[in-house]
Amino acid sequence: MTHYITRGIASHLPGSMQRQLWSLVHQREKEQNKEAQKSDYFHIFEFDIHHHQLYIEHKQECPEYIKVHKANYSKTMMIDKVYVIREDDVDLSYYVMLLPEEY
Repeated sequence: MTHYITRGIASHLPGSMQRQLWSLVHQREKEQNKEAQKSDYFHIFEFDIHHHQLYIEHKQECPEYIKVHKANYSKTMMIDKVYVIREDDVDLSYYVMLLPEEY
């Protein structure tokens, strides 16, 4: 499936974090397919530093899902939230990663 990022993501989210978020999106959708659940099109990622470690909280609304992951990134980031939206058109599906203010 095709991935797109916005200018805000390209300029503010390091490539290693982009790759980790894409991986988490695909991992979640595989889990939902195995459980025969309809996957939510909207992924929310929030970042939090705790004891000098960056954590990613991955959320979805339907079905309700919250999971915290340790980030593969150790530097401070200037953003605290990222959205990933899956667009399902008639003959095309793709993902867009964006900042909340770009929504």
